[in-house]
Amino acid sequence: MTKEIAVASGKGGTGKTFIASNLAYFLSKEEGLKVVAVDADVEAPDLILALGGVKKVLSFSHFYGSQIPQIDYHKCIKCWRCVEACKFNALFKDKEGPKVIPELCEGLGTCALVCPVGAITFKEVKTGDIISAISAEGIPVITGELELGSENSGRLVYELRERAQKLHPDLNIIDSAPGIGCPVISSIVGVNLLVEVIEPTPQSLKGALRLFETAKSLGIKTFAIINKYDLNPGFTRKIENEADVEIIGKIEYNESVVKSYTSMTPLLKFEPNSRVANELRKIFKVIMEEIT
Repeated sequence: MTKEIAVASGKGGTGKTFIASNLAYFLSKEEGLKVVAVDADVEAPDLILALGGVKKVLSFSHFYGSQIPQIDYHKCIKCWRCVEACKFNALFKDKEGPKVIPELCEGLGTCALVCPVGAITFKEVKTGDIISAISAEGIPVITGELELGSENSGRLVYELRERAQKLHPDLNIIDSAPGIGCPVISSIVGVNLLVEVIEPTPQSLKGALRLFETAKSLGIKTFAIINKYDLNPGFTRKIENEADVEIIGKIEYNESVVKSYTSMTPLLKFEPNSRVANELRKIFKVIMEEIT
């Protein structure tokens, strides 16, 4: 069965996609494994850009993973049980009867269950798009894009992982969304390894500690990487002391990283003999030892 590695962070901007793209490149090009990269940050997908952009689109489809209540006002008796039952405040009282706020609805169906006269049915609505493509680096990428203002990003992420599994790779590399919200949980549940990227700032450490606790409660093995560690050595030591997780490497701040990222080329290809590239290889070999 395909193994999965998720790369996540407690906040945005830590270098998560940089690590995920180079890990996918390393495993595919230097280790010769069949790898699929999954971009689970469906609100701001950019993993395929870090792998050189789209070379060939394999498939494109809409994903209907949400449902919105439809009220039959001829049946509705205005008992307001649906409004009271909705924990997301997606229904409100109106002179005609209950009205739906689509942006707040999670589509759980509680309102229909409590309706005594069967006045509520559901209509599927588009959650987002799913794109399967070959990147310029020759690595397949499954990416999704959430519909503007849509909810249920977790269900879209789950579908992306399912699509990747159907390609039967040796490994799926999942680039999670930042934070610890629904899409992140959906991207890390059941993975073989979680790699968390931390930068030496209070906000990053706070988010990291929350994500560590979440992963621990889910029984997920977790490693950590400290990115740009030399920008704040004192806080890096604080992370090493407070983060109850194995730190498998530290990456320095280097302009070559910025240049490789802006050129949409993995650093391992852009400057393969640089200090950062060599440190990445050391880190990735630790990951390889863990999952093989």
